[in-house]
Amino acid sequence: MKILKKLFAATVMMACPVSMAAQDENFYIFLCIGQSNMVGQGEITKADKQDVSDRFLSLSAVNGKDRKLGQWRKAIPPLCREDTKYSLVDYFGRTMLENLPEKARVGVIHIAVDGCGIDLFDKDRCRQYVANVKEDWMKKEIAAYDNNPYQRLIQLAEMAQEEGDIRGILLHQGETDAYNDEWIRKVKKIYNDIIHDLDLDPVKVPLIAGEAVGEDQNGICAHANPTINRLPIGFQQCSVVSSKGCQAGPDHLHFTADGYRELGRRYAVKMLQALGYELTDHRVQVIMPNNVATIDVSASIDDSGIFFAQADGPLEKVDVVSYSGQTLTTINCNGKETFTFNTLEYPDESKLVFVFYGQNGATESLELNRR
Repeated sequence: MKILKKLFAATVMMACPVSMAAQDENFYIFLCIGQSNMVGQGEITKADKQDVSDRFLSLSAVNGKDRKLGQWRKAIPPLCREDTKYSLVDYFGRTMLENLPEKARVGVIHIAVDGCGIDLFDKDRCRQYVANVKEDWMKKEIAAYDNNPYQRLIQLAEMAQEEGDIRGILLHQGETDAYNDEWIRKVKKIYNDIIHDLDLDPVKVPLIAGEAVGEDQNGICAHANPTINRLPIGFQQCSVVSSKGCQAGPDHLHFTADGYRELGRRYAVKMLQALGYELTDHRVQVIMPNNVATIDVSASIDDSGIFFAQADGPLEKVDVVSYSGQTLTTINCNGKETFTFNTLEYPDESKLVFVFYGQNGATESLELNRR
């Protein structure tokens, strides 16, 4: 396996006419893994693309029109892949640079797959997990990492170690399966595997994990947060970032761009503290939702796959969204208070999210898990 890793690095190096500098202890490198909220679902503005420091870099984990596998690029969003959106990693890097010495640089290796379970990043479980994936969009995302995101992470991290120091790992995953202690054990194994395979000192490489959209934002996966918050028990190198006050999108599953900015800032605060930096101002900015109207929706599904919902007020429309954050279809309700949908129209989607828009401006979302 070690020979294969070196061959991979050599192949990428030949494709990239960028000379490798000597290792720089002021080049802080962070590994970023997870599912859709790590991928990022926030809208990217023109300012987001322009206001990026030359000291904030991303080592491309895939090929694209604006990136090349194994090549450093200025961390202009989107970071994960060319067809993704704004993520917490964007503001994490910016906040790190605001607090690190001026001579410091920050590099990120950003590998994430929408809707995936934690087993995708387990080197011993990945192959079986990939073999059981049904959704075409998820298969496509995993294929971009040669069907082994963990191996791609290690390969790139080994390359990055030639230039800088790996200082930490960011994880945002759990909406799919962080509901019992088995998830905790799996995360700890993945962390230990990364530390071992990269010959890192765990005392110097903290893991920062983040909560799913919280109850204060009506998060449909907020019930994962108690498990996520137990992750640091007996795990001194781990801290958890609260999502409280981080604004959620209308699906109540993903954050808005502002929500990612605040979440990324909190990741940076936790990372800086874990690395021994004293921060004079790390107040938590609470972003309150703009939507103050309310709507209540109850729903059921019958044996034939027909989804029925009843709202307590007139509906404007309903979005049917995949677990990757992609809107599959939008249905206009024209003021009706009931909604019916045949879920068999999307047989390959194991999870669907229905986002209800009331005529009073309120939104509500319901998750349907078909497995």
